[in-house]
Amino acid sequence: MTSEEVKPTAEVPLSEAIQDLTGFEVLGIQKRYGVEFEKLGGIQALMGTVWSLENRQVKTDWSTIERMTLRQLNGYFPDKDPDPESEQGEG
Repeated sequence: MTSEEVKPTAEVPLSEAIQDLTGFEVLGIQKRYGVEFEKLGGIQALMGTVWSLENRQVKTDWSTIERMTLRQLNGYFPDKDPDPESEQGEG
């Protein structure tokens, strides 16, 4: 088992990326999984969001995303920004 570190590709956390999906992207994800977006499981929503972001850069097929490991999919997004107040006073 490896513990390879995955460098985030997305600039925003997953929760923000989902909010930035277009209607066409949501429809594409729903079509792929055959359910309303709100009823998707977490992994399906994760894969759909990665597919949408990758597809914005270069036409990406679903099989490319589905071959990614969960480590790669989860590592695609940065952790939420730290609390800006916690960094005050450091220096």
